Amino acid sequence: MATLLSASATGCSNIISAVITDSYVASTGTATIVCTNTNRGIGDSIEVSLQGTKMFEGYVKNIDLQESERVYTITAANVLIRAVDYFLASTNPDAPFTRSSIKLEALVGALMAEAGLTSFTGQNSGFTLGVINPVEVNLTSAYDYSKFLASLVAFSLYADKNGTVHLDDTKPYPNGGGSVATLTKANSVSMNYSKSDRDLRNRVVVYGAPGIYAEAKASSPYLPAGFYKSIVIATPVLDTMSLANQTANYNLSLFNRLTRRVTVSTVGNTNIQCRDDITVNNSDLGLSDTVMVYSVEHNWSKTGYLTNIEGRLS
Repeated sequence: MATLLSASATGCSNIISAVITDSYVASTGTATIVCTNTNRGIGDSIEVSLQGTKMFEGYVKNIDLQESERVYTITAANVLIRAVDYFLASTNPDAPFTRSSIKLEALVGALMAEAGLTSFTGQNSGFTLGVINPVEVNLTSAYDYSKFLASLVAFSLYADKNGTVHLDDTKPYPNGGGSVATLTKANSVSMNYSKSDRDLRNRVVVYGAPGIYAEAKASSPYLPAGFYKSIVIATPVLDTMSLANQTANYNLSLFNRLTRRVTVSTVGNTNIQCRDDITVNNSDLGLSDTVMVYSVEHNWSKTGYLTNIEGRLS
């Protein structure tokens, strides 16, 4: 017996379609709901469920009303939009937001709290900042500075479907968390595989506080012998050689690899969330692998439900 299609969203009735997207590199996940009636306004909280499963929590950012059909299109961003929109600008430029001798994850948590996001969990980074000179944060958004801090240790900053902000060591390739779904030719509409050296970097140069610098590099089997593709990280926040060296090594490990990409369109599956691991089996493509969900789109309408995935392999 076919499963009945169902969708619900806070304050919305007669939902015609709902599209929920999230990506490893996006600042926020988004939801777009088309319905015939709503009591939501700009800035209101909203939750969206598909097939009885909560898939999104965030805030309304845009509402369009199509007069001819009397249809509302509501666009929302997940809770991390609060950090994106919160700009730190000290009233007194000589007294900015500062912290001393603080763990990197605690500093991110403090910045999230400034933006009103108190549901936060941060993994131990091993970095203590502001030991020699205080860390000053000014004229930047809470999200941008927190994202920058995450990049120093090659961590991921994101909000989950329940509204909790995470800072953790989730990489853009399988993380060993266990597969939440198995996708095959039989349960997929389409599947493609590609690989590229576009994002590969095998040399990382770090410039920290005055006199602090580091380099990490390694040969790559995908580049000519002795050839290096470089990235530079420059910030006075790194005020010891230890921090600079660790930043260089962490980012070399992150970037010195091929981008192996699989795209799949499959029957709607609410179990699949961005950053999950899934299993992909397709003998035609030579795949029998664990794949990290790099981006995902849940596309629901009254006529059907598809989950579209871009995955990354190790």
